Amino acid sequence: MPRRPSNLPLVTALLAVAGCSSSLEQIDEQVASLLGDTSLEMNEQHTADYVVPEIATRGRFGSRSSSWTDDQAATLNPAAGDLPFVLEPEQEAAQVLERIRAHGEVPPDTMEMALAAALAYAVDHSREFRFQTEEYVLTALRLLAQRHLWGPQFFNDVSATVRGDATDGTYDVALDLVNELGVTQRLPYGGTVSARALARATEDLHQKVAGEGVQDAEIILAADVPLLRGAGQVARESRIQAERDLIYAARTFARFRREFLFDIARDFLNIVVQMRQIENGRVGVASFEQVEQEQVALYSAGRSTPFDAAEAKNSTLDAIDQLNGDVERYRLALDLFKVRLGMPVEQPLVIVPDELSLEPPDVDMNGAVVAALDYRLDLQSRRDQVEDARRGIENAENALLSDLRVRASYTLPTDPSKDRSGLQFDPNDAEFDASVTWGLPLDRELERLALREAQIDFERSKRNYQRFRDEIALAVRGAVRGIDSALFSLRIQEQNVEIAERRQASIVADPARADIRQKTQAIEQVLRARDNRDGARRDLEIAVLRYLLDSGQLRVDARGETEPLDGMELRDGG
Repeated sequence: MPRRPSNLPLVTALLAVAGCSSSLEQIDEQVASLLGDTSLEMNEQHTADYVVPEIATRGRFGSRSSSWTDDQAATLNPAAGDLPFVLEPEQEAAQVLERIRAHGEVPPDTMEMALAAALAYAVDHSREFRFQTEEYVLTALRLLAQRHLWGPQFFNDVSATVRGDATDGTYDVALDLVNELGVTQRLPYGGTVSARALARATEDLHQKVAGEGVQDAEIILAADVPLLRGAGQVARESRIQAERDLIYAARTFARFRREFLFDIARDFLNIVVQMRQIENGRVGVASFEQVEQEQVALYSAGRSTPFDAAEAKNSTLDAIDQLNGDVERYRLALDLFKVRLGMPVEQPLVIVPDELSLEPPDVDMNGAVVAALDYRLDLQSRRDQVEDARRGIENAENALLSDLRVRASYTLPTDPSKDRSGLQFDPNDAEFDASVTWGLPLDRELERLALREAQIDFERSKRNYQRFRDEIALAVRGAVRGIDSALFSLRIQEQNVEIAERRQASIVADPARADIRQKTQAIEQVLRARDNRDGARRDLEIAVLRYLLDSGQLRVDARGETEPLDGMELRDGG
């Protein structure tokens, strides 16, 4: 009798899963949508810009010769005798000064940057900003993973087994092929339900020509539901916490953007003050040189002593040295600013003097504190995390309960009277079983320890929240007082500038009535007063921005600039 074709390929093809997992592009779309929806839910108009990462799977990072697959990482550490050290030739002070001035020459490809451009550049290129964005994205990915786990989980397993049975020195070899296709689903308040389809096929390889294979299949429906321990909201704890963590991450990112604006603006304004100090220093050097020339001329005419001319020369050299120190400090601050912006350090950059243009507000102390306690996003997260800790106690108490589980299954097989039944299921041979399992809570020592730990964590979280709330209130009070202090300081420094300039003008108008010390002191006082005035202007800008930040009222647009509040007046920057 001719042998019928084997059904093994047919069974495998019929029960194989058609489809594939979500592509990375779909995941990116889900993340971007999730970030946007979360930001809108918390009334944050500007969310994180999700940038698809560029993953390099080949090549090396840096210039080391070792590869990431090598057992040992290469180390470059020359001995002292292999490192050259070239001594600087002796040079005159004028030569050193000329070289220092050459360092300050502006290359033709220099980038000019005002405050708005600096903020926008930082949003696009800053490593710090990108890192915080990625933290937000990672939280969204963890939530998507939890949502996937709480959705239907499909699987398809195919296994092949070769069995050999020795009889009288001859092996009877058979091939078993099993395909299991199924889906499982978690239940909202604990437990799982599942549906599986099993197809089995057996071929006797020893009697491959004359023998007949065996094939059957069955469908299995099953449920496993806890009624006490593990039942209720505790079953969804991972999903609940992941959902709440995304809200916390959205708040953290929004708070970070505001703090980032403050930090970039503060660094920018500090650099502007340093630039103005350099400008004042150059004016001071010119003034000291003019006094020096006058003293030299008076000495040549016999109307002054050599001591006065030497003192004027020393004052000029001190001013030049101070100016060079200011220039070097400015260059270092500018390089550090480039690093924070994410700009290559070798990129030439010129800061365009600019201001935040914020008018000081009329602030009520108590109102500012109330606003901070209402609006601060980080405080809201701390408050909600206290509730997370309270929920942790409930979850720990649930773990102390008895185990009571209900299990049930229903199996629908194919016709057992047929060796090759295909997919012809026979309801008359269906099987059903159900069971109830009760586990007494005889050993719950670890669970009781976990409960006590959860209780302590809850108390600690309450104290941490209360302390953070008080710290915010103190910070807001200090910020309000800081505005008043900065306003007072600015008025005082502007008056000091007027007084110092009038004194210097009177000396210039009648130089014969002042000695060399009075002349140099007048110049120094003007320089110091101007520097203090510029610093006071910066302090006022920062104080207003600090108040908005600490009170939770600072708003930032997509490019990192301050969004004006209702009634806020902006001055023209300069």
